[in-house]
Amino acid sequence: MRLPYSLLREIQLKNYVPEAIDYGLKEVEFEQFIKLMENRGFLERVLRVGNQYWYSIKNARLTKSGLALLEEYKHYEEEYPERDQLKDWVKLDRYQERSHD
Repeated sequence: MRLPYSLLREIQLKNYVPEAIDYGLKEVEFEQFIKLMENRGFLERVLRVGNQYWYSIKNARLTKSGLALLEEYKHYEEEYPERDQLKDWVKLDRYQERSHD
């Protein structure tokens, strides 16, 4: 849940606009993740232009569900890294999932 937490946190705080590279994702993967967050009701006001893969989350905002997710995972704040370390921090979720298999 680190990736959803981080994305929503940065959109809420407006420190910067999160990008695929921050998380070590390809642009298409990040765009699909943004769509997923919208479809699950955590985000709104994501700007899309035509049928192209151009989108912007600069003016996106969290829904009540998005705010609730931030609250539920607020314990991540204790260890939340700087932007240049997000990629490794998010990867910890993958390692923890594998160790539980």
